[in-house]
Amino acid sequence: MSRITLALGLMASFMACAECFGQSTYSGSPSSAKGISAQERQALVALYEATQGNHWKNHDGWLGPVGSECTWHGVWCEPSASEPTAVVDLELSENNLNGRIPEAIGQLVHLQRLFILGNHLLGRLPDPLIRQWLSGSLWVSAEAPLFTDVSEIDFESSASALLCARRRFVLRSDNSAVLFTERCRSASPKDRRTFCEVKKGRAWGEEFAMLAWSLEKNGYFTLQANYQRDISDSVFVSTRVTRDGKDYDVVEYAGGGPFELWVIHRVIEGVSSSIEWGAPKTLPECPRWSKSQVPRPQ
Repeated sequence: MSRITLALGLMASFMACAECFGQSTYSGSPSSAKGISAQERQALVALYEATQGNHWKNHDGWLGPVGSECTWHGVWCEPSASEPTAVVDLELSENNLNGRIPEAIGQLVHLQRLFILGNHLLGRLPDPLIRQWLSGSLWVSAEAPLFTDVSEIDFESSASALLCARRRFVLRSDNSAVLFTERCRSASPKDRRTFCEVKKGRAWGEEFAMLAWSLEKNGYFTLQANYQRDISDSVFVSTRVTRDGKDYDVVEYAGGGPFELWVIHRVIEGVSSSIEWGAPKTLPECPRWSKSQVPRPQ
């Protein structure tokens, strides 16, 4: 079973479970007699206005009278015995939202799930939402550029004295990935000819955004450009991260970098191992660093 099939199955189960409790993904909770707070209504209205709500594919109920908010398309509410009913979910994926998610959305302090994948949104999410997402208290389904300004991560490792010991992994914010591995032909015991094995694949969910934030949290953009030890034969590890159109290169030799760089390398390698790779193809040799040489997955 593929990850996409599994995810769709889980989402279907989640929706079915919600319906068991009298909720609907698209019509909200009927348990809204008390209505949501004025602050939360203001946040929903701000979202609608900032993303051209009148042009959404479905905006049923939106901007209706006070007390109707939990029946608006994509709004899920949770009643409370002592406090106003609160918005806990927003399901607005593939609904033709255009523009930026407004800062006012941070007023939805009880929000647990925000699904906005497949729209035409610009800029990053407001910082309060990103902090909640990073803490694990908010599940956000959205494209990577809404989480981070990083657009590409390019990672290469190679041994200075070994043949066929070069590996390069490139991951982009659209979740496309490509892996270059230098291979030995080994046609005979003395054959030292090599070729490049190329695999293309895709990252899963918010993996790119999580990786980008891992770099940020471990201080990647404050590291030196070069770290090395005076050792004859060892391993080069080169990392290039593109953020806001600018490349940040860090090259390490013989493990000469700080602990934070070691963590960054292990995290990148972990993401590489989790990619669902397609069938390999071959090139005469593996491209290095020049972006124009790196084929984009089709």
